[in-house]
Amino acid sequence: MYQPARLFSYRARLLLIMLLYSLLQLSIVVVTSYWYVSDSEYQDKGERALDVARVVAKLPDVVAAVERGDSEFLQLLAEELRRTMGASFIVVGDANGVRLAHPKQERIGQPMVGGDNYAALSLGEEYVSRAKGSLGVSVRGKVPVKNAQGNIIGIVSVGYLLEKIDVQLKPYLYFMILLVMGVLSLNMLIGWWLAQRIKNTLLGFEPEQMSRLYAELQATLNTIREGVIAINREGIITNINANAIRLLGKDQGAQPSPVGLSLRDWLPDSDMVELLDQPQAQSDIELLLNGHLLIANLVPMRDPQNSFIGMVSSFRRKDEITSLTQQLSQIKAHSEALRVQTHEHANQLNTIAGLIQLGQGEKALQFIGQANDQFQELIHFLIEAVDDSVIAGCILGKFHRAHELGLSLHIDPDSSLHQLPEHCGSEQIVTIVANLLDNAFEATRRSESPSPINLSMTDLGHDIIIEVEDFAGGIQNSLQANIYQQGVTSKSQEGHGIGLYLVKETVQILRGNVEFSSDQNGTRFTVYLPKQLK
Repeated sequence: MYQPARLFSYRARLLLIMLLYSLLQLSIVVVTSYWYVSDSEYQDKGERALDVARVVAKLPDVVAAVERGDSEFLQLLAEELRRTMGASFIVVGDANGVRLAHPKQERIGQPMVGGDNYAALSLGEEYVSRAKGSLGVSVRGKVPVKNAQGNIIGIVSVGYLLEKIDVQLKPYLYFMILLVMGVLSLNMLIGWWLAQRIKNTLLGFEPEQMSRLYAELQATLNTIREGVIAINREGIITNINANAIRLLGKDQGAQPSPVGLSLRDWLPDSDMVELLDQPQAQSDIELLLNGHLLIANLVPMRDPQNSFIGMVSSFRRKDEITSLTQQLSQIKAHSEALRVQTHEHANQLNTIAGLIQLGQGEKALQFIGQANDQFQELIHFLIEAVDDSVIAGCILGKFHRAHELGLSLHIDPDSSLHQLPEHCGSEQIVTIVANLLDNAFEATRRSESPSPINLSMTDLGHDIIIEVEDFAGGIQNSLQANIYQQGVTSKSQEGHGIGLYLVKETVQILRGNVEFSSDQNGTRFTVYLPKQLK
């Protein structure tokens, strides 16, 4: 699916997000800090102004001058105190709020401005207010002036202009701005480094590409016929495909995804976790998962530093693989039977043609009748003794194969194999018979004096019994203990050691048993297959 190109790369987007987020955070911090500092400064100036106003209002000279209405004296005293205290202004008014002293002499005699004198002149309260006077917006302390009898005769107002306070706060504001720029620069560097690290972790892909790759991976896993399951080094399931859930006998619709669960909890009887102690690739090993015997391949997962981080297993049920192997064996058996029959008929035709060319027509007819009688006799026996045509065809093919190899296959005339049980297929009987006979053929060919190979079958009683016997000197003692293991063989060529392994696997699937006895005379294999499963 086509994906439109993005305007910005992942790194640019991450840097932009970090920049905007940091800018938002720092703006909130700076505004809040500046508001807190300025408010604290305003309160501090207000308290200072109130303290100065208290001192001025209680000076005897000020009280006496207010009583006299001596504006000249109050003007000189107020200006001197203003310069000493560092206040923006000290204003003294009478009981009506008319100015008796003011920094601007031309405003003496005019009413005080701001509208915040009522509480002091009428109620006799001391307080701090913030108002706009004739000199500008200021924070100021208001204290009433009282005479000896306690009567309110005037008011003292000491203030600090806000614009001068703001000027004092500018260095702090500049410092905060520089701090913001420094933090933003640091965040940009950290963001660039973090984006680079994340991109390296993502193998150079953009997040959208990783999402698409993950979707493709999941789709690919779910199209694989084999089950695939991945666990980390702690035994936690990190990925699993739908076929793995199916093969393990789990109901995918009724249960949530097992990803994130411990494999020990999800599959209590699994021995896959034990393999984490041996982090190495393994092929075609038998693995028990959820009570199912599987043929699995294991591959360890490693990070770019080659550290072990988990294990991936692909697997199929052993019975499915055995079934495929049996089908292949059946096809090979039919193919071999056809080849042998073709070869045998070609030899017979050549013999007949030679007799005719020599003028021995009568002998040719006799040979034809003899071969036909022998062939018809075998076919008639197989039709009577074996109901399944596939099994009968396999035995017929092995009979001709023995003749081609110069061997003799003797079939017990009392053999009978009629209706097979429901759980047993003809291809499974073919796998057992064909592999046992092939092993007997090989052993007899290597013996010094080839003897007949005996085959007997019976379905009398509660079991199907198949027996193959040769007289080729027996199996080596060193091989007998592991004779059914894959790859165990007395032959030096590669590709052997499979037949008895398949026989054993097939017998186990059919819940039967296989036994052998071997001595210096020969070997007998006996297979017991129950007609009914318990």
